[in-house]
Amino acid sequence: MVNHYLNPNGLCPQDVESLKVIEENHLGHFAYLPTRLGFEIREINGVTVINCRLKSSMFNTVYGSPKSLNISDSIEEIKSAFSGQPFAWWVPPTDYKQDVTEILLQSGLEIETNEHAMIYNAAAHILHEKKTDLKITPVMDNLSLSDFLKVLEVYDSCANEFYNRIDRKSLNKDEKLFVGYEKGVPVTIGVLFCREDSAGIFSLITSEHSRGKGYGRDMMIFLMELSKKLGCKTITLSASSDSGYRIYERLGFSKIGEFECFEYSGDK
Repeated sequence: MVNHYLNPNGLCPQDVESLKVIEENHLGHFAYLPTRLGFEIREINGVTVINCRLKSSMFNTVYGSPKSLNISDSIEEIKSAFSGQPFAWWVPPTDYKQDVTEILLQSGLEIETNEHAMIYNAAAHILHEKKTDLKITPVMDNLSLSDFLKVLEVYDSCANEFYNRIDRKSLNKDEKLFVGYEKGVPVTIGVLFCREDSAGIFSLITSEHSRGKGYGRDMMIFLMELSKKLGCKTITLSASSDSGYRIYERLGFSKIGEFECFEYSGDK
C-alpha cells in the first residue's frame, strides 16, 4: 500500500511550524496520563514507546520512526517490549518515510488509518452557533468518569482498567475530560490536552445511537471556546474520517499533513 503525504520539505516555514505544534500535542497527549499513572515510557532508536501493559492498542502506543538504518531491528525490539500485546504505531507527518512503511508492513503491522493533521488559529475568534441542548460537564468525580467510560468502553474494553487508575485529584488538569449529556444521558465525550499556549482535541466520540444529531459538533465548539478562554493560540486535532474532516474544515481547521497509524494485533 502506498500513501501520499504532504512533504514537510515542500511546505512554507509557517506550515512546518504548525506541523511541529500538532505533533507535539499528539505525543504530549499520548504520554500525559501514562506518565502520571506510572506506566513504562522510553525511547528505542528515537521512537517513543508507551507501554501500559494492557491488551489494547488504544493505550499501548508507539510514536515516531527509527532514526538509524537498523529499522528492522528497532521494530523487532519494540515488538518485544510489548511482550506480544497489541499496540498502535503512529508515524507523524515529519517522520514519514516510504521504506519505514514497507518494513512495518513486512513486520506484521497493518495500516489502521491515515489521519488528517489539522490546526486552527484561535485568534480568528470565529463564532459558531450550537445546534443542540447538549449539557457539557468536566469529569471531576467517579460518577462523571463512569459516564465518560459508558461512551468510550464500547470501543475498547480496557478503557475502564486504564481510567479507573486515575487519582481524582489529577482530573481536569492539563488533560481535561468532558462528557456531553442529552436529557441526563451521556451521548458524547471529548478530551482537551493543554500545552503551553496550544491545545489538542482528542477522543471526540459520540454514541452510535446518537450520531448525526450535532452532539459531536457542539462538543467540538465547546472545546474550541474553552481553549480560547485558557489563552491558547492554536488548537490541533487529527481526523480519521472524511465526514469528521469536513466538519472540522467548516469550523475553521486547516489540514497540514497526515499521520499514518499502524496496528499490531498481538501475538497469536
